[in-house]
Amino acid sequence: MELVYKARYFDGYSGKPQQVDVLWHDDVWVIQFLNDTGELTKITWQKQHVVEHELKNGLLSLRYGDVFPAQQLDITDQDFIKRYKQAYPRTFAQRLNMSAAGVVATSLLLLLLVLWASYVWLLPAIATYGAKVFPKDYEIELGQKLYASVLEGEQIDSSKTIAINQFFNQLKIEKSYPAKITVVKSNVTNAFAMPGGGIVVYDAILNNMNSPEQLAALLAHEYSHVELKHATRNLFRTLSGYLFLSIIFGDMSGVGGVLIENAHELRNLSYNRDLETEADNHGLKILEQNNISNQGMIDLFELLKKESNGVQVNELISTHPDLDSRIKNVQEYASKQPYKIKPNDSLNVYFNQLNSNWNE
Repeated sequence: MELVYKARYFDGYSGKPQQVDVLWHDDVWVIQFLNDTGELTKITWQKQHVVEHELKNGLLSLRYGDVFPAQQLDITDQDFIKRYKQAYPRTFAQRLNMSAAGVVATSLLLLLLVLWASYVWLLPAIATYGAKVFPKDYEIELGQKLYASVLEGEQIDSSKTIAINQFFNQLKIEKSYPAKITVVKSNVTNAFAMPGGGIVVYDAILNNMNSPEQLAALLAHEYSHVELKHATRNLFRTLSGYLFLSIIFGDMSGVGGVLIENAHELRNLSYNRDLETEADNHGLKILEQNNISNQGMIDLFELLKKESNGVQVNELISTHPDLDSRIKNVQEYASKQPYKIKPNDSLNVYFNQLNSNWNE
């Protein structure tokens, strides 16, 4: 009898998960789903190359092979997790083989745990502080290089890029960074901020927008990540190990190079709950300052829910708030800080220009 389980699949290139079926066989798992053209796609994972990434709070994350970027399965099906635990028992005694050699192994393990704890808790704190005191002029200069590196090879929509920057310039925002927005042609629903002021918007997220308030909410949110230095902080945290070693050995010359080499990781970096909520709230203040309805942010999140086909990981086992929680946060914020909504003809003009570009 062939057993089939539901899971979320990440191909390593797109941040958007794919809802898939996992077929359990003796030596392999077969992952199957319908691709964008409606064709059945099958991917085979040899079990000996599967690496357990995380198993806690009802979530099992598995990665395949040692190739970067790695494919990943996120599984919350408890029947699969139970069968996985039975098939791959992992006890402390079995791992260490508690013999004389096991005592030595235990000591080494404890030492590694101390080093690991320092890495997990100390390095992120150092990285966060480093991002905070990072000179703004150098952050902007480095951000421009990262921006150019990320856009290399991308198909840029020039007319939409002009229109979206004109739209953004109508918003009254106290900017510490020179904001620059580029629209990239892609079927991935995504937008992300770069250190120093750059914002990349994939046109898939624009195509289904039906109001200037939605677009204002998106840009206010993404620029908030820039203004609050979240993009810089996130990149520093991701590369904290390298940066830490560079500081220890005095090799600061290589820091900029490794950041640029890893620039493409920016599109896949996710923010934790606190940073995402902070950016939402800062974006809401921008909407308020421009007398734009915060319903635009709710409509944006509803659009993202629709685009994700309802596939979401429960907030309790996720690294960032789910869209329902973010909608609730906007509603609570709005109820505490009501303000007058005023029509903005300039935003309507440039949004309509964008709309005409979408339909060309």
